Order: sequence, then C-alpha cells, then structure tokens
Amino acid sequence: MNSVLCKQEKPVKGRILSILILVISIAFLFYTEEPLLTRLIFLLLSLGVFGYSISYKINKDFNNQKLFLVFGFPIFKTKLDLEYPDYISVFTTSFSLDNEWGAVSAIGTKERHSKIVVRFFAGNKNFTLYKTEKDEKAYKKANELSELLGVEIYDSSKE
Repeated sequence: MNSVLCKQEKPVKGRILSILILVISIAFLFYTEEPLLTRLIFLLLSLGVFGYSISYKINKDFNNQKLFLVFGFPIFKTKLDLEYPDYISVFTTSFSLDNEWGAVSAIGTKERHSKIVVRFFAGNKNFTLYKTEKDEKAYKKANELSELLGVEIYDSSKE
C-alpha cells in the first residue's frame, strides 16, 4: 500500500441543499421554456455540486495531497502541508454547528453531532484527517495510516 485516502463527509445541511438544487434543476429541465443549453448547463452544475467531495491522500513518502473530487474523479489537487505525526489518535468528540439561518433556527440555536475522529499529532499540533459516526470505519482508517507510516495509534475513544 502506497497511500491512504481519507474522504471527508459532507455536512447534513450541505447534502440537503445539494439534493434540493439537483431536484430543482431536474424540474427546470422539463418544465420551463428556457433554451435547452441553459437548462443543461444548470443541470450539469447542480450535478457537480451534488457529487463534489474533498479527500486527503496520505502517501508513504509523506508527499500528501488534498483532492477535490466530483463523483470520485479528481478535478483538482493541492499540496497538503502536514508535519510527520508522532502518533495517531482515535477518539470520540462532539461537534456543534450554528442553526441561525432559515427555518432551521426554530429547532434550536445549536446542533450537536458526536463523531469518531482520527487525528495526526506532531508536538503541540494536530490535524483531523477523518471523521465518521462508525467505530469500525475510524479504526480501519487509523490502522491503514499506522501501517503506511509506521506510527503508533493511541485509542482514547473508550475513555
């Protein structure tokens, strides 16, 4: 194995909005009198928003990349500057998001999500590589990274 790909999950609001835009573009395609080219361009753009994702590619030589993907195909790559980790940590944490826009604000002002996180730690610095709700996925990703880089894993998710 020469690399490990850590796909970043889209936030729930992002998934909902991308599905909504896709549905509107499909309706726009069939139920308007606009020129066909305009409708097709809108559909292609909404498909791009729907299929867009970001992944971190960690390589054995530590020449890492941040990949911008559409339906799993890379469209743009940038260098991901990370310090070589002293260790990898797996733990449970809670993320909060503000709900201060639109109809969602009626639910409450904060939204909390519990996630299992895989992070690189180098000295006082850390970098979150992977977030998921499933223990098995987090441990699998941490083990792949540990094997690739020869770095120890600290599991503090059970504490």
